[in-house]
Amino acid sequence: MQNWLGARVAALHHRTFTRALRRTLVVIFPFVLVGAVSQWLQDSLFNPSGFLYGVLALDAWTTPSVMQVLSSNLMALRSVTLGMVGLAAAFAMAKYTARSYHRDEQMAGLTALSAYLLLALRHGNNGRFNLDWMLTSYGTLLLALLVGYLVGRAFRRWGQPAYLPREVALGEIFHRMFAALRPILIVLTISLVCQGLLNLASYYSLLSQFYGSLQGIGNGNQPVWLKFVVICLTNILAWGGLNGPYYNGQLDLDGSQVAADLNYLLTHHGQGDLPYPYLASVLQKAFANFGGPGLTLALLIALILATNQRDYHRLVRTNLVPVLFNSDYSLAVGLPVLLNPLYLIPFLGLPLLNLAVASGLLALHLFPTPVYPVPTGTPGILYAFFGTNGNWWALLTSLVLLAVDVVGYLPFVKLALRLNDQLPATDQGRENG
Repeated sequence: MQNWLGARVAALHHRTFTRALRRTLVVIFPFVLVGAVSQWLQDSLFNPSGFLYGVLALDAWTTPSVMQVLSSNLMALRSVTLGMVGLAAAFAMAKYTARSYHRDEQMAGLTALSAYLLLALRHGNNGRFNLDWMLTSYGTLLLALLVGYLVGRAFRRWGQPAYLPREVALGEIFHRMFAALRPILIVLTISLVCQGLLNLASYYSLLSQFYGSLQGIGNGNQPVWLKFVVICLTNILAWGGLNGPYYNGQLDLDGSQVAADLNYLLTHHGQGDLPYPYLASVLQKAFANFGGPGLTLALLIALILATNQRDYHRLVRTNLVPVLFNSDYSLAVGLPVLLNPLYLIPFLGLPLLNLAVASGLLALHLFPTPVYPVPTGTPGILYAFFGTNGNWWALLTSLVLLAVDVVGYLPFVKLALRLNDQLPATDQGRENG
């Protein structure tokens, strides 16, 4: 099985999309890392409702004005770094795709940047166009990668070969400009049509309606297997670089059901059968979000156990704290996990295993559903403990599940490391060829 999977993944490494993707993720990784650290500090340390803010009792020896200024600065840094990831990814993906086909990579990159900005524009209620930064964040990274790749392919189809030295004559510069004009016009025309369709979708709130329909499936007293389907869909979107319904900050899935369960626990002193014991969003946060979607903390620990290579341990050190506090963006980009077929099976399968075990233990009344308020930025491994008001069985369950998840990730991590060790020579050979 491993040999078959390894052979298929090794073949994918030689495809233009995969090679351009790897180079693009290397380019955007430093910005994603800075943004992930900024997000962790803002949510957990400088937020009055944050986990570290309460643990360190910052309200006792700091002033609200200082904390507000620091939080605002981190928000600005987070917006600049994570906010430009989509733009950088579109540019780099188009550049490396065009380079593979010996086309004008700089023109392709600038065209992809323009196309992506065009897709990000939204027509506001004031009659003006606003730049929707939700389309230029990590949450829609897949869109940026696809835009860049398709622009690179467009330059292959309608562009001309570009072999220009550093110093070129004026005539060659004019030739380069007009040679790129045709693919630029075609790409921008298609982007303009797509931008109109996206504006219509935004006007009619189609995305919110879609997430709302998922909410109807995932909450309340729907069958547990339907809730698992919604969570699996959420993790697929996260693996692809998109925000799923349980990572969309604008939606409070299961909010009224959580309140009903909490009121029941407070009324009955934490005893009895809850009206909604299997809430999809609660189960996902408590038992399927250790480090982020796909149980990234388990993946990080498996990486520590599987290799002694210096580069991977540097990657672990830079990502350990953010991942511990559920900010896994930089690890997903740096390893990479994003769009990596090797990690898709554990990324989807292990969270479902955790949810099945946790649901069984809830059915046995070993601990209640974790519906008590939890501080922002609480490590995922502690969410069930705090959400059950300090139930030790919930904490033990989380620790055991984490250990199982690490074991589950190990064979895939080892296979990925073995393929990566073989990649540089073969990849360089293909590049030169």
